[in-house]
Amino acid sequence: MKKNKAFTLLEVMVALAIFAVAAIALTKIAMQYTQATSNAILRTKAQFVAMNEVAMMEMNKEWLDGTQSKQVSSQGETWQIDKKAEPTISPKIQRIELQISLFNVDQDKVEAGISNIVFFNYPEQAKT
Repeated sequence: MKKNKAFTLLEVMVALAIFAVAAIALTKIAMQYTQATSNAILRTKAQFVAMNEVAMMEMNKEWLDGTQSKQVSSQGETWQIDKKAEPTISPKIQRIELQISLFNVDQDKVEAGISNIVFFNYPEQAKT
């Protein structure tokens, strides 16, 4: 008596089902990785924008009163920079909080806050 060594239809279907589940899981992991990488790149760009703004304030010895908002184009994107000044114990030092948000030019609105940075501003010619 000779045994048949071919796969049955049921065995092939089970193998295909296992393969499909594995492929779906791998696709989901790849999509999450791509999204996380994209978000990390966006956050990195926002940090560069924030650090550039801090450097500009320091170079210009800028003293900020209250709040200020502006849009800048940098790193291939349009960003909104919201600055808020708060006093400190010393009248010659102020606490500046920067919020960097992605700005949608087509809809003329802020899409999402990407990064926050806080620094202490103490220009030499600060008012007392």
